This record gives sequence, structure tokens and C-alpha cells, in this order.
Amino acid sequence: MKVLLASLAVALPALASSPAFADGATPLTRDELQQLLPGAQIEITYEDGSTTLWKDASDGSVEAVWSSGFMTSKHHTHLGTGTWKISDDGQFCSHVDWRKDVTDWCRSVVKTGDGDFVLAGQPEWKMKVSK
Repeated sequence: MKVLLASLAVALPALASSPAFADGATPLTRDELQQLLPGAQIEITYEDGSTTLWKDASDGSVEAVWSSGFMTSKHHTHLGTGTWKISDDGQFCSHVDWRKDVTDWCRSVVKTGDGDFVLAGQPEWKMKVSK
């Protein structure tokens, strides 16, 4: 649990940051997100190497798995449940209850040159989307 809290301590201050888009890229629109996200398998990689995996169920629910990315002898995995949505202003939003902790965020989604995506903010989070 300490690893999860440390990861969240790094990630949560980024929520208040303004997005920075590389090479003049623009965030996907609300309509583009509505085509991309429902039913998609989402993998988010944070700057410390930890990941969160879930499927964006069409009813707005998620069952998430968070895995530590630290290169140590101890690997941590936590399960969570929650919701996802696309906000009125076109951001991808997530609310996950990890039993002892809750994460809430909304971020713009930017497509990268390699076809993956970035959840904009400081730091940016890598996001892979597959269906």
C-alpha cells in the first residue's frame, strides 16, 4: 500500500497542471473520445513505471488493476472498481476506489505519432487503447 500511496503522491499534483502538448498536437475532441473509449481496453503507464489496466465498460464502470513499476524484489498489485466518463469539455475522467484510497482525475487525451495516446498534464501519462 505504501508503494501505491507514493505513486499517487507523485501523480495527484499533476491534476491541477495545465496540459502541455508536444509538437503543436491538440487534444482529441469529445466526439473523437466517444468513438474511441467505450468498450476499449485501457493501459496507463505512469512516470514511475507503474501501470493501471481496465476496460471502459459501456455502462461507465471499470474494474481496474494497478501494478507497481518499481524494480525491486517486491511487486505490488491492487484491485479497484470505479467509473469512467467523458466530461462535457472533452476530457477523459476516472474515479477508482482502491479500497483504502480513491483516485479521481480528468485529463485531455492527445494522440502521439506512434498511434498511442498521452493523458496530458505534468507529468504526462502514456495511454494505450485497444478494442
